[in-house]
Amino acid sequence: MSITRYCAELLEAASHYHVRYGDRLANHLPMVLIALDKMGASHAQLRHAFDRTIPHLERPQLLPPDPDIPISACRKREALFPSALQYYEKQLRQHGIAECLRRELPPLLPAIASAAFHPLIRTAYGVDARHLEEIAAGLAYWNLEYQELPASDTRLPITAAEVLPVLAQRFPLISLAPGNISDHMASVTRQRGWMETAIQPQQLGLADIARVALEAYLSTGNFTLLHGITGCHALRLVLAYCDEAEVALRYFWRGLAIAYLSTGPEKLETTDNFSHLPDWVQIRISACGSDDDHKIKLTYSCWRECVNYHWDKYRIVSGRLYR
Repeated sequence: MSITRYCAELLEAASHYHVRYGDRLANHLPMVLIALDKMGASHAQLRHAFDRTIPHLERPQLLPPDPDIPISACRKREALFPSALQYYEKQLRQHGIAECLRRELPPLLPAIASAAFHPLIRTAYGVDARHLEEIAAGLAYWNLEYQELPASDTRLPITAAEVLPVLAQRFPLISLAPGNISDHMASVTRQRGWMETAIQPQQLGLADIARVALEAYLSTGNFTLLHGITGCHALRLVLAYCDEAEVALRYFWRGLAIAYLSTGPEKLETTDNFSHLPDWVQIRISACGSDDDHKIKLTYSCWRECVNYHWDKYRIVSGRLYR
């Protein structure tokens, strides 16, 4: 399902703004436009999302792109962002989406949780829209924000669903540095005994991660864990282009476990009894009328994940947003 021409026009206009603004805040506009368009938003609703967001964004004041600078030299260098963006745009034009991602994703996977998963999510939205410039922007953003989160690779003889409660017992109170979600996640990796703590389950599949992310957010409603659901949706979209899928899964799981601990960690409770399942049509209508970027993106992710997994709890998550 491709995006509409009007959405593509707005994405072109939005491309003149940086991938982040303020104190490392993610520019959600392109992702919101794609999500709204795919949920059936009108031209007026797309334009409203554009107009309400643009005043908060920033135009980059950076060096002009240099085609001779290798992509590895651009990593974490703000001034070289245009060179990274130009590099990925060139790779996509020369090799196409599938081959480009197979070439360019492996060096980025260790930092899959960078900037609270936003570069991954932006890349995946570009893939979803089949929009080369958005894929390039996501990859360049990923390269700019590159942050590995160290952790043990030792595996536990338990399921993914059982790991988070074990970690909560091991680290019942996390001391966090001031800052944003990324700063809080980095703080987790500096806790005493962290590197000696096993966090990986013995067996791990994409559906295992998705279910843990869904249950964790449904149980807590925590803003950080919201990104677990949108991140899992993004992971599913790009996983087809990862030759070593388990590597991507393991890095993503590491990020999700760290994100969970950065919430305090919050207590996880069972959430099995629901008397009402809202209708997806009404949920999407509500999302298209929302001014909340995170609600829009979360609704889109829940809808697409529900189509994929047929788990009704995604409807519960989305329905709660518009009470």
